[in-house]
Amino acid sequence: MARTPVRVASVLIAAGVVAASPSVASAAPKAPAAGTPQAAAPAAAQVTEGGHHYKLLAEPPSDVTAAAHYWKSMSIKGQKQKKGNWCGPAAAASALTYQTDVKVTSSTQSYLAKKMATDKIGFTSPIAMGREMTNYINKAWHRKGTKYKAYRSITNPNLWDGVRGAYYYGEGPVVITVYSRKSWYPKAPKTMAHYVVIYGFDDTTSWDQSTYLIWDPAHGKRTLKATQWQKIAYAGRFVVAWSGLPF
Repeated sequence: MARTPVRVASVLIAAGVVAASPSVASAAPKAPAAGTPQAAAPAAAQVTEGGHHYKLLAEPPSDVTAAAHYWKSMSIKGQKQKKGNWCGPAAAASALTYQTDVKVTSSTQSYLAKKMATDKIGFTSPIAMGREMTNYINKAWHRKGTKYKAYRSITNPNLWDGVRGAYYYGEGPVVITVYSRKSWYPKAPKTMAHYVVIYGFDDTTSWDQSTYLIWDPAHGKRTLKATQWQKIAYAGRFVVAWSGLPF
């Protein structure tokens, strides 16, 4: 496949499906978030996090103190992509900054681009991303086992459950692939996709009421309505996340 001469994007192919992708990513959880995907959980539902109990709120609280606990975010140091086709390596590097005892430096993008064969073939495969993020963590932790993997055909409620699970189980951000043209880059070629990282959300009880916090390696911080995922998702609806998620 010819290399796409565009900034902030790289074409991605995985599992026999052609897709395009720019740069930024992160991880996800091992179990479903509380509540069911399409039916709102009761307002009094409880989630235990770090020994503290939180209610899953159906709407933002009116008082300032409670509102501070409404938005949930995972701490990452987002990296801007250093090359036009390094959205994948930049997304992966950004996601990896969440993990404890995993050192991410200014050269991590270059390292991951080489390992993922981004420069060699011009795009980043989500499968290669999951594999190399796992290898990067295993090397740092001196352990074995799959940490990240690529999921496909992810729906709006699936993604909502996965992102909340990623937060509550401490697994880290979730990387998604979106059509550049359908998201924030209307002038982008029709076939161009982009990697962005979901690192937070507003704590509603249902995906159709929620908004994600996004790190875009080509732009920076953005937001995305949970109902918009399938509308802007790239072919295959790929998500790179911590293995074990109930997608």
